[in-house]
Amino acid sequence: NGTTRTTRTRAIRGYRTEERADPWLDPGPGPGNMAWDNTPPGWWGSQGRGGGGGATDKHLSLQEWIASHRHGGSESANGSAVNIADKRKKHLEESVRILNSLTEKIAGGFKSKGDSKSEDEISGIHPSFITVNNVVVRVSSNNISAEFVLFNGYSQNGREDETRKENLAMDALGRMAYEMIVLEGGPSVSAFCSAKLGAATEESLSNAMSIHDGGVTETVEEDEIVDMLRKNPRMTTSEVKDGRGLISTMLNAGVPFPLCRFVSDLLDDEYESMFRSDHSFSSFEDVVSDLKQMMEIPDRFLHASSPDRWKLSFGEKLYGRDDDIRAFMAAAERVASISDDPIIDGCAKLKGKSRDVIMVTGLSGSGKSRLVRSAGVLLEKRGWLFLRCKFDRVAHPEPLSVLAHAFDEYFGSLVICPMLACQDNACSRLELQEIRERLKSIISPEGLEILAKHVPSLLLVLDEKMPPRTIEVNEVMMASLFGKLLQVVSSKRTSVLFFVDDLQWADPLSLALILALINGAGTDILSSQSNHVGLENNINTMFVGSYRDNEVDDDHPLARVLYRLESDKAVHVTNISLLRFTSETLNEMLSDSLCVPIRRVRLLSELVIQKTDGQPFHVIEFIHALTTDNLLTHSFARGWEWDADSIDIFPVSDSVAELLTYKLQRLPKEVLLGLQIMSCFGSQIEKHVLSFVADYGGESSVDMMAAVEVALSKGLVQQTAQLVSFSHDMVQKAAIDSISADDITPLLRKLAASLIKNASAAGELGSVLFVVVDLINRIGNDATSCLKQRMLFANLNLRAGLKAIAVPDFVAAAKYTECGIAFLGDDKWKTQYDLTLRLYEAAILSHFSSHQCNRDQLKKRIDAIFEHAKDFSDKFKTHCVWIKLLSMTDLAMAIEESLKALNQLGEPLDLTDIDYNAVCDELAKLKEQFSGEREKKLLSKNHLTDCNKERAMQVLASLGVYYHQRRSFLGAYVACQMMKITMTYGHCEYSVFGAVAFATSLVGTLDDIDEGSAWGRSTLSLMNLYDKAALVSSIYGALYGFVLVWKEPFQLQLEPLAQAIRASVAKGDVEFAFINITFYVSRSFFSGKNIRVLIGEVEALARQQGNHFGNATSSGKLVYSPLLQFYLTPAYNTLRDLQGTTDTPGKEVSFPVEKVMFSKNDDIIDAAILAKQHGPLHLVLAYQAAKSVMLRDMDNALKYTNLYMEHFETNVSNMKYGSIWSIFYEALITFHFMRQTGEEYYKVRGENALLRMKKWLRYSDWNFKNKLLLIEAECYNTRKEFDKAAKCYEASIKSAQEHKFNPEEAIANELAGIFFFERESYQKSRIFFLQSIQCYKKWGANVAATRVEQSMGYRFD
Repeated sequence: NGTTRTTRTRAIRGYRTEERADPWLDPGPGPGNMAWDNTPPGWWGSQGRGGGGGATDKHLSLQEWIASHRHGGSESANGSAVNIADKRKKHLEESVRILNSLTEKIAGGFKSKGDSKSEDEISGIHPSFITVNNVVVRVSSNNISAEFVLFNGYSQNGREDETRKENLAMDALGRMAYEMIVLEGGPSVSAFCSAKLGAATEESLSNAMSIHDGGVTETVEEDEIVDMLRKNPRMTTSEVKDGRGLISTMLNAGVPFPLCRFVSDLLDDEYESMFRSDHSFSSFEDVVSDLKQMMEIPDRFLHASSPDRWKLSFGEKLYGRDDDIRAFMAAAERVASISDDPIIDGCAKLKGKSRDVIMVTGLSGSGKSRLVRSAGVLLEKRGWLFLRCKFDRVAHPEPLSVLAHAFDEYFGSLVICPMLACQDNACSRLELQEIRERLKSIISPEGLEILAKHVPSLLLVLDEKMPPRTIEVNEVMMASLFGKLLQVVSSKRTSVLFFVDDLQWADPLSLALILALINGAGTDILSSQSNHVGLENNINTMFVGSYRDNEVDDDHPLARVLYRLESDKAVHVTNISLLRFTSETLNEMLSDSLCVPIRRVRLLSELVIQKTDGQPFHVIEFIHALTTDNLLTHSFARGWEWDADSIDIFPVSDSVAELLTYKLQRLPKEVLLGLQIMSCFGSQIEKHVLSFVADYGGESSVDMMAAVEVALSKGLVQQTAQLVSFSHDMVQKAAIDSISADDITPLLRKLAASLIKNASAAGELGSVLFVVVDLINRIGNDATSCLKQRMLFANLNLRAGLKAIAVPDFVAAAKYTECGIAFLGDDKWKTQYDLTLRLYEAAILSHFSSHQCNRDQLKKRIDAIFEHAKDFSDKFKTHCVWIKLLSMTDLAMAIEESLKALNQLGEPLDLTDIDYNAVCDELAKLKEQFSGEREKKLLSKNHLTDCNKERAMQVLASLGVYYHQRRSFLGAYVACQMMKITMTYGHCEYSVFGAVAFATSLVGTLDDIDEGSAWGRSTLSLMNLYDKAALVSSIYGALYGFVLVWKEPFQLQLEPLAQAIRASVAKGDVEFAFINITFYVSRSFFSGKNIRVLIGEVEALARQQGNHFGNATSSGKLVYSPLLQFYLTPAYNTLRDLQGTTDTPGKEVSFPVEKVMFSKNDDIIDAAILAKQHGPLHLVLAYQAAKSVMLRDMDNALKYTNLYMEHFETNVSNMKYGSIWSIFYEALITFHFMRQTGEEYYKVRGENALLRMKKWLRYSDWNFKNKLLLIEAECYNTRKEFDKAAKCYEASIKSAQEHKFNPEEAIANELAGIFFFERESYQKSRIFFLQSIQCYKKWGANVAATRVEQSMGYRFD
């Protein structure tokens, strides 16, 4: 275009450098007239050349390198075929590397897609310099590369210029590549290509440029383009056009087809360097991409030697999921990162800081399961354990069996591996032994027995038999046991990935269990020592769930679980949403799968995206459909080929289901029928179930295993040693949907009959019970007319319901029992009385215990039994449920019904003339009657055999609880009646409740601590006659919280109370957990347990409560936990106020403050007074009084102790809420105000408290001595008997130190410091103040310690 630019011709290693003019149309001297610096030809090849290449590098011209391979090939002519092939293979791979290094340099001169460089910034190698005699090759020991010796730079002058020059450069590179790979025996490349570069004339260049310069009119230009397109229409297949014989020539020369195609596409310039065909290269980016694929995977993209290249396989590689995998691994890093400091680690576990959850969402077929499996494989290589399970859309298996399967598979592999002759046999045996020991140390024998029913392989691991027993369990207990099972398999050395697939189909019980496991079910959140956290809670588990988000709306059970996880500050939820394939991702996948360069599959990718919307599973099935219809075919010579136009008009399916249906219809009839039968059992089926239904159709039955083998070869199913499963849920759905509506019920009937017959004959009906019941309930009662069959189906539903109750899964049990009732006839109470009664009783228990209780249906079933039962014995179970139901809403009515039941049982309880004095008289009478060798008398009684008497004891036990809830003295009278029955007729398990209730009444009503404590120890002996572990939760709270508290050291009572909490949590006894936690937390605080440790425990207990409460009911009203609101929140507030804020700014508090209605202690006091909640009121007043004394906020301290006196000392109450610490702080506060005001009123209150403490001292010197001494010191100080006061202060400090009461030691030291300061004994005062500070800091009360320090500053500065 007439402009002149100055560029530099660079000399590299011996070439001259000169400045000269270089117009585009005059490229200047080419490689043919290069000037060498007197360097002899071949010198680089024989001697090597310096210049930074390294001592081992060798440099030679490309011509010499080609010649060396040509001569090397000739020298090897007599060698073995293997050697020749290996050398040829090496030569081709080196050729590709050389071409790649040169192409990267050429590509730099052309503007790529998205390139931000301006036209003037782009300069590159002139096409005339891209020749073999202008290239130097550098050969090192592990690499080979090349670069141009001379190159003439140029600048761009418009897109058309650039396009033409890029095409010319590709042509030149193609010529070079041809010369490099066709070593001998072939024609010159000029035989296939017109001369364009080396002999390019100025005329041809000018003609080519005339289009750009406007030398040809626009009309002429368009005509030329149309003419060229008419001569060569669009190629619609991947097959390479070889009209010139170029590819055939290269193939004959031993060049693999991918490389032939590469060269041909470079030389595909049929329109004088302006336009290229669809499959030729359009940019150097594509050239570089092709070469890199050849280098990275030469077997597939260069040599075409991959053994499975003719198979359509998508492999295990994940495409387009790199970010998702990184998010996955980041969460795994958080879970696996454990501190080496056991205290820090323990606290982190208590506060739940390492609970990570990943939720993978997406549409069906988006690759959710595959993503998690791939991540699981990566984590397994890092030493993780990968547990997995999957829910099913169709089948309703045994409750908890899905989650149990994950553990069963792992423990089964532990047993099998040591039996195999493998290299890791010794390691496997060691692991098995370690797991066996952990099972026995972490889980009780009873717990192992329960778990073995769900995880059969546990028996193989334990290598022992377990006696068949019926053990009553509940939902919380099961969660605790599965949580402990996670503790067994998890440790600091082994993290666990627990994957639960298809959560949208999970049943409510399983969802509840998963939530409980995430929240740490089964972990011991209490410390075993006073000042150390529990260290056995190292459960490094990451929970991963997947679900179809388009199937989960706001009302779905899973949505509620997700909301609770997201709102839990202690849970870190990572959400991974899988999107559709992008064009780039699909390009990469198709390229890898078809062994075709990325640029050649772009058009195919676009078509597939249009047809499938990019859904991964749909994409895969669509491509398989193309192969089935021969629109995508494989040639061993040329690889995979397709017809783009035919694919373009291929029918579009609305969903992948249509493709799968089409695929199934092409199967042989027997194979399709086999898949249909399998689909009736869900997405996976155990092989032994298949064996039971093998003869479902008699002689016309399909050979199921043969059908499985064919389906396996088609990729429709997968199998393990025990299971056959569909490759995807959508395959199973397509199979079952292919059964016509008229055929499905008869098929289900045949399968159910065959399964019942064969499993019963083998004695294994119990193992397939839920599979059978699922089939018969899908048949339904309307389709079952045979009376005998209806009774059988009802009975099987009863068995399933009872088994579900034993799990317990009350939702499933209610479904099974209601289905069983539906199979019964209208005259069921007359013709099937026993079966009907048992079904109704099971249905009532299921509805009552279920979180999804249908109250109307429950009341209907209860009324039916009350109407049709023959006698009260048949009504008793239902009556007990009815009483419990009433107790939730109408306590008075529940008491009335309990009294009616006692009348029916022959143990009437007449309460007409019973008042408080009568109760005291009855207690005193029985105390005398049973005195002396009471324990011997109690234990010598026979076991109670009278059924009605035992039932009466059961009713009395619950009646006593109801009276206690009403704060009535009649609870003590009920305890007396229970002990009368025990001492007259013999003892039963309920006698233990009666004994502890009697002991509590002696202490609380008669103030007889000696006799009550004696009965308390008798209760411990009586517990040993029964299942003590099962009774701990219900007995220890009252025993150690109220009875033995007076005589046993306070600190020694913490462990029994902790045992009671563990037992009640494990059993799911919510009511007793409430009592045990209340006593444990308050006792820990006042006994001086380290505040930091206790805060961790309270947070964990509060979070546990918050996970069960604080959620909106169907009415929209929030349900709050009474324990969390009225007992744990006050304790937590007090502890935090004393400790101070030690958390870093912005750090979230682990206590669930958002799940309580009142968060401040003063508000809780007001709420408790308004609701007449005396229990929490007396406790929070004790906390507030203690804190106020420690912080010397004496006005507030007086306010709280006055409230205590108002509600618990001056008011006449039938229940005595005596509080040791309330009386202790009452004395300290009132003596303080006596000295301040001189009012006699305070002196009287203080002396009354002193008298009560003196009375208690005789029961326990350990518990009360230091308290009494401090009260006496304050009393003497008030009386101005200073010498006695000084001695009592020092004695109190010494006693508190010896008996490990840190808070009271700190208080005594401060009061002594104040006393001696007022006596002007400043040195002694300073010592006591410093000791007080030290005690507060040791306890963890940093705020109190700081206040004392400030107080010293005021006094001594």
